[in-house]
Amino acid sequence: MENNSIVLWQNSNLPVIPKKVVDVSELVAYGVQLSKKDQNQIIKAYNDESYEMVTTYIWTKAINFLKNQLSKVGISFIAEMLDRPDINDHTDIQQAITEYEALRLSEELGVISGTASFRLKRTMETVAHFNQLDLDEDPENDLTEEEAKSIIRSCIQGVLGANKIEIAIDFKNFRDELENSTLTEDSSSVLKLLQSPYFFHRTTIRTLLSIIKSASGAQLENSLANSNLIIPKIWNNLKHPEKYQVGRGYSELFADGKTKASSGLKQVLLKVRGFDFVPEDLRSSSFIKAANEILKAHEGFNNFYNEPAPTNNLSRMGSVIPIPAFSICLTAVLCVKLGNSYGVSDAAQESANNIIRGITHERWIYFFNECIQSNDRLLYKLTIPKPTNRWLKLFNETFYDRILPEIKQKEIINLLKYSKEGKIEKIHNLAKSMYSQLGYATT
Repeated sequence: MENNSIVLWQNSNLPVIPKKVVDVSELVAYGVQLSKKDQNQIIKAYNDESYEMVTTYIWTKAINFLKNQLSKVGISFIAEMLDRPDINDHTDIQQAITEYEALRLSEELGVISGTASFRLKRTMETVAHFNQLDLDEDPENDLTEEEAKSIIRSCIQGVLGANKIEIAIDFKNFRDELENSTLTEDSSSVLKLLQSPYFFHRTTIRTLLSIIKSASGAQLENSLANSNLIIPKIWNNLKHPEKYQVGRGYSELFADGKTKASSGLKQVLLKVRGFDFVPEDLRSSSFIKAANEILKAHEGFNNFYNEPAPTNNLSRMGSVIPIPAFSICLTAVLCVKLGNSYGVSDAAQESANNIIRGITHERWIYFFNECIQSNDRLLYKLTIPKPTNRWLKLFNETFYDRILPEIKQKEIINLLKYSKEGKIEKIHNLAKSMYSQLGYATT
């Protein structure tokens, strides 16, 4: 395998639409994935000033096309990439993964560029906002012509203008290596992995666990040997949510009676002294599922209407969230609190506040020391003005004074200091830097 074995492949089939192209009929001509009928409908709706209708139409075309392309790598692969044990071969991928997850996964796999992903995330929020069921009939709430044109351009240039969208074959080859060969310390794939962005480390953990759970014979032997080689090398760099995935994987294998697989993973945990990350019970799975339901509502259409029910459900599940599920649960609740550029779900705030009030000082220390630095969802929100303004209202001065002395990492100390001082621009710049360190584009 070549030395670039896990470098993301970037789609070179997408058009570069000249900046001077402003006429919509010229823009849609670049959309080779749009039929002539689609193109005519878009032009007609745009000329009729039906901007909400046309942007919803082209966005739905783009995101559905993207999800269809992702499905070609296999449902089980998508499940392991997203750490979504609720997804299986019978799952409808269009319904199962959120639009945010589709964009993030597409960027990680190189299906779309980082810049395209950045623009499409903003497009997603704009389209979702103007599709709210309870949006007031006020001229101020009408989508403008320029906003509509920007959405059309982003969808075509990022997705619908491609003659052919391919998946990052190199990453699939790396996955095959993990299953079908035994890597060594000086394997080019291992050396490249150690130098790669954090989401590669996170994905490698999920991939290894998925193979171990499903493989047998030589494939199981290879994956266990590669786990014993790779996981200790990246363990110290892993944040607690990823470490708990390893512990959870061992617990599930042990409970299922898969002796060989659980024994092999046990050797990994012994090597890294990782048994503190093995859950004592299966309560965590229920909390993780509940948190994913919140995120699915938050990142979908009519999010302000759909968020209250799953948030209330999580609130009623108990005051103590199991540590293995804590990161994703708090992420989901903070997404409800921070909202997006257009607001928050008012009806979900009481339940979210109840959950936040139950979080102890020690848990907040854990969150800032172990979770937020690798949390792409929250870091992305802190690059956006309005969610950042809501972030500033979450904590009071006493909170910062109590927690700051116990935070270890300089970037998180600065994040809390800037938050305490209300320095929004500095928060944005820091969040962008941390987000890009994970491997995602910010422009």
